[in-house]
Amino acid sequence: MKNNIRLAYILSFISELYFPISVWLFYYLRYLDFSQIGILTAVKLLSSILFEVPTGVFADKAGRKRAIVISFFLYGLVMFGFAGGSVFWMFIVLDIFKALANAFYSGSMEALVYDSLKEDGEEESYDKVVSNMESIAWVGLFVSSVLGGFLYFFWFRSPYVIQGSLYIVSGFIALGLVEPKIDSKKYSWKEAWKGNTAGISELFANNKVAQMTVVFVILGAGYFIASEMMGISQAREYGMDSRWAGILFGVGYIVSAMFSQFYPILRKLFGARKLLYVVAAVLIGSFLLARWVGVIVGSILIVSRISSSTTFRNTRSGVINKLIGSKSRATSISTLVLLSQLPMAIMAYFLGDYIDKHSPNMLAWLVGWVMIGALIIQWVYFRSRIKYEPNNAMVRNSN
Repeated sequence: MKNNIRLAYILSFISELYFPISVWLFYYLRYLDFSQIGILTAVKLLSSILFEVPTGVFADKAGRKRAIVISFFLYGLVMFGFAGGSVFWMFIVLDIFKALANAFYSGSMEALVYDSLKEDGEEESYDKVVSNMESIAWVGLFVSSVLGGFLYFFWFRSPYVIQGSLYIVSGFIALGLVEPKIDSKKYSWKEAWKGNTAGISELFANNKVAQMTVVFVILGAGYFIASEMMGISQAREYGMDSRWAGILFGVGYIVSAMFSQFYPILRKLFGARKLLYVVAAVLIGSFLLARWVGVIVGSILIVSRISSSTTFRNTRSGVINKLIGSKSRATSISTLVLLSQLPMAIMAYFLGDYIDKHSPNMLAWLVGWVMIGALIIQWVYFRSRIKYEPNNAMVRNSN
C-alpha cells in the first residue's frame, strides 16, 4: 500500500493544479453577469447534491480507485469543453458534468488513503499523511493560481486547454492505484442503493456526532461560499486583474501549505475543538471586516481565510474518519460535502443578484452575521440534549 500513498501525493498535487482557479470569474464575466453566474453555480451545486451520495456509494461498493480514475478522465473532457464555451446553455451542461466529475473524486481519495494505511497497520499516521497531501495540494493551487493568471492574460482560453490535458494524463496515473482489501466485499446494486441513506445515518448517529456534523456544515458552507463566489469577486472589486488576483490567491495557497505541515502538532496541542474555534473566528472575522477595509487589509483577510481553510479541512477529515467506520466512510464524507454545499445551492442566484445590486463585501458582511446566528442556535439546541445523553464523551475523546 506504500505505492498508494506515493500516488496519492502525486494526484493530490495534480488535482489542485487547477489553472482556472483564480481566473474563472473573469472568464465567465466575458459572457455572463453575476446573476447568470449564480444560476450556473446553483445548477452545478444542485447537480452535486444529486451526484455526491450515489458516487460515494459507488466508491464504497465498486472501488475508490475506479471512482478516482473516472473523475480525472471526465474532468479532463469537461475542461476542453469549457475552453470552447461561450454561451449560457453550454456552460450549464458543462457545469453538470463538472459536478459529476467532482463527486466521483470527493471523499474517495481520503477514504482510499485511510484504508491503505489501516491495511498496513499505520492508520495512526493518517494525520501526518493527510497534512502532507494538504500541503502538496496547496502548492499545486499556488503554482496554478499564479500561472493561471498570466496564462489568462496572454490567452484567456489557455488555462482550460492546459487543464484538460493535465487531467487526462492524471487518469492514466490513477490506474496505478491498488484497491485496499479492507471492506472490499462486493455488494449488489440493490444493496448499494440502500447506502444512499447510510451517510446521513452515520453523521447523525447521536447528539455528539450530530453537533460536530452541524458545525462542520456551517463552517464548510462559509468556506464554500467564499471560494465559489466571494473571494475572486472581492479581488476584482479591489481593482485587481487576472494577474494580481492570481498572485493574491497564490500567496494564500502557499501559506496554507506551510500551515498544513504544522497541523499534527497543532491538533496534538489544542485538540480539534479549539482548532475549530480558531478557524471559525478567522473565517467569520474575514467576512465581517471586509465591508470596512481597503485593498491592503482586505487582501490580508482573503489570505487569512484561505490559510485557515487547511486547518478546517484537516480537522474535519480526521474527526469524521475516526467517528465513521470504513464501510460507509466515503459515503459519509460525500454526504457532509453535500450538506455544506446545500446553502450555496439554494441561495446562489440570490447571492449573485445581491452582488450585482450591491457588492461582494456587503455580501460577506451579511454572511458573517448569518453564520454567527447559526452557530449560536446549534450551541443552544445541542447543549441540553448532549448533557443528558449516555456515553457523551465520544467526540471529546476523538479530539
